[in-house]
Amino acid sequence: MSGWFTIAKWEILRSKLKFDIRSMIILTLSLIMVIVASYAASHTGMSMNQKIYLATISQPQISPIIDTDQRFDYVLVDMFGASHYHEYGADLAIIGNNVYIRDTRKAAAAGDALERTFKTYREVSLSSYNDINNSHPVWVTVRDLERPQDFHLPGFGETAEGISREIRETEIPEGIPGTNGQNGYVISGTARTGSSTINPQEIAALDAIEGKTFFERQTIATPSNFSAPIPFTAILYAFLFIFPIYFISQFYSTSLMDERTNRRGELILAAPLKGRDVVIGKTVPYIAITMAMQAAITLYILGIPSTLEEAGKILLVLAAILPVVLLFFALSFYSAILSRSFKELTFASVFLSVIISGYLFFPAMFTNIHAISSISPITLIVRLIEGETVLANTYLFSTLPFYLVAISVYAFGTFIFREEDLFTQKPMTGKIVDCFELFLSYPYASVFLLSIIFIPFVYMTQLMLIVMLFNLPVPYSIITMILLSAMAEELVKSVGIYTLFQRKIANITFRNAIKYSILSGAGFFVGEKAVALLTLAPIASSAFGLVMTMGTLLLIPLFLHITTVLISSMIMYWKGTRHYLMAVVLATLFHSIYNFIILRELLF
Repeated sequence: MSGWFTIAKWEILRSKLKFDIRSMIILTLSLIMVIVASYAASHTGMSMNQKIYLATISQPQISPIIDTDQRFDYVLVDMFGASHYHEYGADLAIIGNNVYIRDTRKAAAAGDALERTFKTYREVSLSSYNDINNSHPVWVTVRDLERPQDFHLPGFGETAEGISREIRETEIPEGIPGTNGQNGYVISGTARTGSSTINPQEIAALDAIEGKTFFERQTIATPSNFSAPIPFTAILYAFLFIFPIYFISQFYSTSLMDERTNRRGELILAAPLKGRDVVIGKTVPYIAITMAMQAAITLYILGIPSTLEEAGKILLVLAAILPVVLLFFALSFYSAILSRSFKELTFASVFLSVIISGYLFFPAMFTNIHAISSISPITLIVRLIEGETVLANTYLFSTLPFYLVAISVYAFGTFIFREEDLFTQKPMTGKIVDCFELFLSYPYASVFLLSIIFIPFVYMTQLMLIVMLFNLPVPYSIITMILLSAMAEELVKSVGIYTLFQRKIANITFRNAIKYSILSGAGFFVGEKAVALLTLAPIASSAFGLVMTMGTLLLIPLFLHITTVLISSMIMYWKGTRHYLMAVVLATLFHSIYNFIILRELLF
């Protein structure tokens, strides 16, 4: 306990020494100047779209309308002058009650902008009379409905007729005479989330509705102000929460790499401390700082909690982002150990960060649109912020792979946190095999347990494939996923046997090939079905869920896993470990053929 705490204190003090007082003062002043400049720019009304369109007008009474839109610059002339300007460069010419537009794309955009300007001016003018019921006789209450899941294969899930019937019964609202105005009609409906849906009675209430913040969902609007929801909010949330993680993880990996290059890490290895104490001590400070930043962001969005329920929501948001933080830091830690230089570290960290960011960003774009969004923990955060309830099985589905992969990566990285791997120029592949060799050297460790440990890696790979293949048409997306998923499974099932044979931990004999194949296949089967039963409920009825959980209650998949890994083992027995990649490819083809036969009626 005291060992890792001492390392943590030393890491904080050492990181602090990287910035002297002068640098901190300059950094603080620069930050203050940026904040002041941003605040001043937001209050000047300046923008890059000022006076991008030129219009000529022949009626002075139109000038106040044009002045309300900063995108327009105009010239007030008589009708002959307006025609002349329009002919020789003006985008628009307003002569009498007619608008003349030049035959250019810019002029067409100016025409659309002018139409919106006139509509906005008319609505502002009507609102100025403070007679809301007559100036806004029609109100639209926004009602959110769950989108039907359209990636079901034929024969599974809901039918198209059933989905259409559900939409007809729940989505179409009824128009009823409005009681708020003399001539008003209100489209009825109940909003699922958001603020009050009561029609405003005064200008202040109208301004409150039209001036909603970016994070608030639209629940009531006039027809002209109605805007369809877009997934940009989820992207903004993802950026707000992920950027601090990525930023701090760079300091974390750089600190580890710096100790390797200047060889100061040898002093730590010589200390009477276990490797896990050193790893924990170096990791805890950065995770604590990152979670503090995540808490600040959450409080900024949700506000200071005043009730236990609000405090619980903040804790749930932090619980959803914690596994993401752990995975980012685990990959940064492992990259810093595998890399031989800062150049390799930069490539590895950026490559892995892009993959995890895509895993988080893309599914979150479909929040409240598709069940596929539950893959990303950012979706949970968006739903919590919007006031929805997150079930326990959905939380497990989104976060359990992150927890398991992060723990496994830290464990494998701790195995090679030693002088032989930290301060030598071994290639990355050699260090990775070192991890497996050290694990298999334990008395009770075997390829059976190693296959179970690899299940979360395969699971996350398959979920990432869903994200990548989601927009491809069925059945092509399913065919591609079957091939790539089979390759991922065969790779992790056989890598333990490859390590045993390649590092001479076990002799390459016919008996060992069969024995280890049975152990590896059985371990993968047990782990696969356990994870599937725990976490795949949100997408179990989809086509992708069927590929991942096919044959959950049958023993045929057990025979399949043993047979395919046996193919890899026998090829290594006959040809040697140098033909390992060929063995994986052949096992993948056999595995894919089996899956195609099972799904042949659905795919073809």
